[in-house]
Amino acid sequence: MRLGIAQLGSLAGDFATTADRMAAYSRRAADRGVDLLIFPMNVLSGAAGVPYVDREGFLLDLAEALSGLTERLACPCLVPATADVDGTPTPEAMLVVDGDVRPLRLSAFLEDAVAAGAPAPARRRAASSRALPEVELAGCRLGIACSYDDLDDYDEYDYDVNVILYLSTYGFSMDDASSALGPALADSRFLADARATGAWICGVGSLGCYDAETFTGSSFVLAPWGEVAAQAPALEEALLVCDVDPASEGPLPHALTPEVFDRGAAAWGALTLGLGQTCSQLGASDVALLADGRLGSSVLAALATDALGPTHVHALIAPDLGPVALAAARDLCRNLRVDARECPSVPGEGDPLLRADVTQAHLAALAREVGGVALSSHDKTGLALEGPRGLDAGALAPLGDVYRSDVLAFAHMRNTVSPVIPAAARMAYDLPDLPGLAACGHSSETRLEFADYVLASYVEWELPVSDIVEARGHEEAVCAILARVRALSWARRAAPPALMMSSKLLDEVRSPLGLAWSDRVRPHEERLEATLAAFDREGSDEKRQAPPAQASPAGQVGLPQDAHELLGLLRDVSLGGGLSLGGGEPGPQTGASGQDASGRHGSGPSRPGGGLWNGPFSEN
Repeated sequence: MRLGIAQLGSLAGDFATTADRMAAYSRRAADRGVDLLIFPMNVLSGAAGVPYVDREGFLLDLAEALSGLTERLACPCLVPATADVDGTPTPEAMLVVDGDVRPLRLSAFLEDAVAAGAPAPARRRAASSRALPEVELAGCRLGIACSYDDLDDYDEYDYDVNVILYLSTYGFSMDDASSALGPALADSRFLADARATGAWICGVGSLGCYDAETFTGSSFVLAPWGEVAAQAPALEEALLVCDVDPASEGPLPHALTPEVFDRGAAAWGALTLGLGQTCSQLGASDVALLADGRLGSSVLAALATDALGPTHVHALIAPDLGPVALAAARDLCRNLRVDARECPSVPGEGDPLLRADVTQAHLAALAREVGGVALSSHDKTGLALEGPRGLDAGALAPLGDVYRSDVLAFAHMRNTVSPVIPAAARMAYDLPDLPGLAACGHSSETRLEFADYVLASYVEWELPVSDIVEARGHEEAVCAILARVRALSWARRAAPPALMMSSKLLDEVRSPLGLAWSDRVRPHEERLEATLAAFDREGSDEKRQAPPAQASPAGQVGLPQDAHELLGLLRDVSLGGGLSLGGGEPGPQTGASGQDASGRHGSGPSRPGGGLWNGPFSEN
């Protein structure tokens, strides 16, 4: 079977233009003898849903575009789309052959539900965990996966498929190598998926920035025994054609060598693509930024120059800088060949915040003058532990989802290409002023890395404070870091939006205003699992020593078994985010694609240690 992957960038909802380009790709694929052309998940509808008030109109226009496409496609095509169903992004993949359209995921769901032979609610719950498509085409049996959970199910439930078409719904994330697709095959999950399922894995990556989430393309075809059969380039459009043979057992005659995954380079490429397309979507071709001779602003200027070109970057050199910082700012602008303007001195001798606010006003004026977008140099570490400082003219913070230690790594990496960032700027960054942090490393860089490790453990990996301290020690510093994150959660609302570069934004880590409680480091014997184990032991001893006991009166919770049940219930809620009927049905926070309500990686990198058991309820 000859497969084609149309790695096509598009503007979400621009149905007419996108349909024309899809038809053109299908003609190119037909000329090359392609049996099935696969389009990426975001090509028509993008990665994010539309507001509820617009949902009906969007779905009607999407259906009209799909109907028109059926007569224009020159070869069999797989056309995906994402639609909002009850507020949850739901992916679908439609097989278009000779003008006929078959929604594969919906068909699989209905077939599985009917086969279950149960009442409707139970059928829905049963089908939700295993309703994955299987379709015959050109001598191959194809499966469709849209999430990591789908890939797991194709292995766990032993589906009889030769080829799994993985239509990625995940944007690039620095903490999830699998989101990079082709460049990270050696570090991602897909080699294990191919060997576990015994099927060819065709990873189809979207291309472009959708609602601040960046997709880098990088589609690939992987043989069941782990060889790379084909790979599309990252960050650019391509038509990838590859022959897959279900009967082949390898080796491939012209296998590709998997790349060594360069996380920093991949992230820089995603940021440049995201910044360029976001500015275009905002209707601007230029940006304005503040050059203050420090790390964050210097990396931001280099990023903007790579994304837009030097003629579209306008730097405002901050006023009243010291001689070292002033020289670093001027050298940076000269090295990057960007438009640089000196900001006039501002009043406020005894009030540095007032001076900073006036400087931000000058930056806003520069952005208006050039008709561009004002950029903020905030990074994730600063937003988490320092909070916004005074006024911020920035409409976008490209580095707002990147930890400061990664920003420092960006500076070193970018200078290997061309030494544009002065040494003084690379060393000019702040460490959060927190108790105990000074003891967490022998240099400012190691202390910064420690702070970012704690933040990542808490934000992305969702580890409690006790687990973090157990892993790395330094209890005082860890508690101070997490307390600062909670204290600044509401202040961060004033920060400009960031380009998504992780599986979880800081906006999703928000403590309720007025919550007085905060967690503390607990010894092992006080942890939930140890407490439940103690109740188990006590209950077993009582059963051996005492006659059968009567059930507790309603409303009384005092006996060991009652306490065990209550704690088990609390544990279920804390681990699963709520209670649901049926282990496989998506809950209120997780969509059918395995994404959470925000569209991010709902089943992304596994939490270290995993859950305590598989089901949503306790063993009782």
